[in-house]
Amino acid sequence: MSTINKINNLKEIEYITNFNLLGAYIVKNRKAKPNNKALNEMYLALQDIGFYVNNLITEERLYEQSLNEYRADKIRAVERSRRSELKIIELEQKLQKFKKEKSLGL
Repeated sequence: MSTINKINNLKEIEYITNFNLLGAYIVKNRKAKPNNKALNEMYLALQDIGFYVNNLITEERLYEQSLNEYRADKIRAVERSRRSELKIIELEQKLQKFKKEKSLGL
């Protein structure tokens, strides 16, 4: 796991902790005062924030996963290309050898 992933995980844990703490206070006070307009607005706003941040976190993880897969695909393609180039050199040398043997009548 990279340092960036560790930092992101710590930030997410801090966010979730703060979000849950704030949410618990709002829910508790909203139950005590169900007709309080400000508490109801805070509840809905916090809910929207939670959905939005969760979506951002999910998109970031999917982006990183896709990027890692693209990098791995590129590395595999480069390795295949290098192996193919070596095989071509080897086969060209064999072909030259066979041409030489044929010209000598062997």
